[in-house]
Amino acid sequence: MRTLLFIILTAGLLTACNQSEQKAEQEQTLEQQVNSLVEEAKFEDAMAILDGRPTSPEVVALKENVHLQHGIYLIYNSDPSQMRENANNALREFIAVLEINPENEKAIAETEQILGIYRTFPDRSPEPEIMEKLKELGFEI
Repeated sequence: MRTLLFIILTAGLLTACNQSEQKAEQEQTLEQQVNSLVEEAKFEDAMAILDGRPTSPEVVALKENVHLQHGIYLIYNSDPSQMRENANNALREFIAVLEINPENEKAIAETEQILGIYRTFPDRSPEPEIMEKLKELGFEI
């Protein structure tokens, strides 16, 4: 009898804890959800949440931040053997940031830094499509 009572109480407690965790996740603000995914380097998941929302100043600001953090991640946390690909992908992310906010100082600085590295290798440059977009944004290639 005691064992049965213990099992029932344990099952009830587990169910209650699970429901409170689900409720806590549902109560997170959009910003908290997105920032949590960014902290886990789940940039595509964060963008998927934002892409499903109507455009608002909050959504636009969060998209800007996700692109920025993704670009930074690609440069500083990725496999060094894939540096050229990572640099091109990071530049794509920084371009997305600058299309949202042309005055984003961090995106400008990171882009300039990557371009400076490319300038040290005479036979290397970003992909042509990226170079064209950077020129449109006012960068000297």
